[in-house]
Amino acid sequence: MKIKHLTPILVILLLGLLVTGNINILQGPLTSFMEWAQHAIGGANAVGWSIVMLTLFVRLVLMPFMVQQQHAATVQQEKMRLLQPQLSKIQDAQKNAKTRDEQMRASQAMMAVYRENGVSMFGGINFSIMLIQMPIFTGLYSAIQHSKDLVGASFYGISLTDKSPMLAFFTAALYFLQSYLSTIGIPEDQKKTMRSMMFMMPLMMLFTTWFTNGGIALYFSVGAIVMIFQQLIITMWRPRIRKHIGNTFEVKDVADDALAGNLAPAAEPTNRFAKAIQDAQNAQQEQAAAQTDSDIPKKTEAQLRAENRARNAKKHAKPDDEDAKK
Repeated sequence: MKIKHLTPILVILLLGLLVTGNINILQGPLTSFMEWAQHAIGGANAVGWSIVMLTLFVRLVLMPFMVQQQHAATVQQEKMRLLQPQLSKIQDAQKNAKTRDEQMRASQAMMAVYRENGVSMFGGINFSIMLIQMPIFTGLYSAIQHSKDLVGASFYGISLTDKSPMLAFFTAALYFLQSYLSTIGIPEDQKKTMRSMMFMMPLMMLFTTWFTNGGIALYFSVGAIVMIFQQLIITMWRPRIRKHIGNTFEVKDVADDALAGNLAPAAEPTNRFAKAIQDAQNAQQEQAAAQTDSDIPKKTEAQLRAENRARNAKKHAKPDDEDAKK
């Protein structure tokens, strides 16, 4: 069984941990590891180094999953790059849509291009990997937050008990560097969509680490360094991935047929999770189409009468024109 097929099972297990209050089930083992590392290292900075070792241990265990997810996301990005001419054509049709039906047809055409070419609209996100990480990072966070040895401890002069503005800015800078590295080698149009995220994540981390203690900020800093290393691996792989996708990915040009409504509708998903996602997408499309339809200016009754008179005048004028030609 592939890991992506485990998503429903993992959702049930995660909900079970939340309901029973055992989401921090890994706090005990991780706290024991942290205490062992602290006694093994010793010295004034032992608590800080135990946080570093604990974070590195967890991150390195999860690194194969994280690299796999980033690799899958990069593959999807490269496929989307090859589909961009079709997507641009459909986006133009969406902008020029004058009725609700035209807006709906353009939205469905966008989904059809992705579907016919086997490209995920979620950009290669593996929800199973995200669910696996949640109890691990929750336990790790709790182990550091509730460590008895953290009280009064410092790490090379930086207090791990109190707030640390220096660590907060350092963490935000590391996350910005990781976000910047993720944009290297991707097309300019994709960079525009990622630009907001490039600033949003560092700001979120600055806010998070600003209002917490130095121990948690140190944890996020070390985690960001590991993420930068992972991103460097993907950045070095990107030219090879791009070449492989260019040689093996067969683009199906279906934009015109999709806009004309000539493609067969998508099969109904059998997976409940996938069906829920599709229903949410359809609801979002209907809402967008309704908004577009409401934005179209309504013609007054006088304008409609004037148009009818103009059409009738053209009809009566045609026989006279034909007689004149004869």
